[in-house]
Amino acid sequence: MTILILSVCLILYFAAMYTLIELTLRAFQTKYRCTWMLILLVCFCIPMFCVLDYVHRGIFFIEILATIGYLILAFLIYYLLSLLVIIVIRFIINVIKKQKTYWYDKTTIFIGTGMSIVVCIIGIVCAQVPVYSEYKLNIGLKEPLKAVVVSDIHYKSTGSLLSLSHMVEQINSQNPDVIFMVGDVFDNHVEYIDKEEFIMITNQLNAKYGIYAVTGNHEFINNSLEQIQSFYVGSQIRLLVDEEITIANQFRVYGRMDYKCRRENSNLYLSKSQLPLIVLDHQPQFFRDAKESGAVLQFSGHTHNGQIFPGDIFLYFMNLIMYQSPSNGTHSYDDFTLAITRGYGTWGFPMRLTGASQIMIYHLT
Repeated sequence: MTILILSVCLILYFAAMYTLIELTLRAFQTKYRCTWMLILLVCFCIPMFCVLDYVHRGIFFIEILATIGYLILAFLIYYLLSLLVIIVIRFIINVIKKQKTYWYDKTTIFIGTGMSIVVCIIGIVCAQVPVYSEYKLNIGLKEPLKAVVVSDIHYKSTGSLLSLSHMVEQINSQNPDVIFMVGDVFDNHVEYIDKEEFIMITNQLNAKYGIYAVTGNHEFINNSLEQIQSFYVGSQIRLLVDEEITIANQFRVYGRMDYKCRRENSNLYLSKSQLPLIVLDHQPQFFRDAKESGAVLQFSGHTHNGQIFPGDIFLYFMNLIMYQSPSNGTHSYDDFTLAITRGYGTWGFPMRLTGASQIMIYHLT
């Protein structure tokens, strides 16, 4: 079934690309139609490396071509959306002026190309310049505490071009008391990741009460739990695997494994302590587990808020229909708060067009 779906998608993709190229060449009336057709079709084959990279990770040549492929796909997405807007506007103008014109000519092509390139550049900049999002929340602490939350770093993942050193500098600049990494810290096979570099850089993080992480779904794509745990050995980051800890004798933190893996029922492993409980769960849709367990706050990531438009719209309705769950932002349910970060890194497309990369800062009292 998977092969059949993939084959149908490929046929539709190349049929659409052939039609688009044919219309473009017709608009320019070029003499070298066959040559240009061949060149453009080869260019539009590059996105196939995105699929190949997902199947065979760790091959540098394929990763480079896959990144280029994601850029080409992004250009095509926003080129087609731009064409739709331009054609509608030109149609309305022509109706008002009672004149006829070709719906796909040089003017449409040049404007659509320019709009798509500008949108892609904006997306790349938004991914490279993370923003700080600050919140205040009273959970009943004796002394105030600052928590910095990052998720979806996607270290050394295809399409994630952010600097880990820069992230460390940004986090340290906030003087956090505690740091939470809420899953998808990496998604490549541990054999293909520079563990020494990761440990050297992240060991420069400064937090009075430590740095804590949980697994996301991407770590498990190419690794077993044992391999994931071994990756953190030597790092100051403590990986929480369905376990609870107490921080600063003020509150508890329960770190859950990603739901697609075998994980324990949170209700079975919560202590009888009366200290406020914070849950770290990579995917947000099962926040009711945390709420029913008496938690006051859950930090999640995973969604990237769709990362590129209109992915945020699809994601919003998918989470709403399938899980009755939000997909981004901070949401209050009585005395429980669900905080979903857009994430720090990117996956696949090296850009963000549904909100810049994000570092959450929670002032807890």
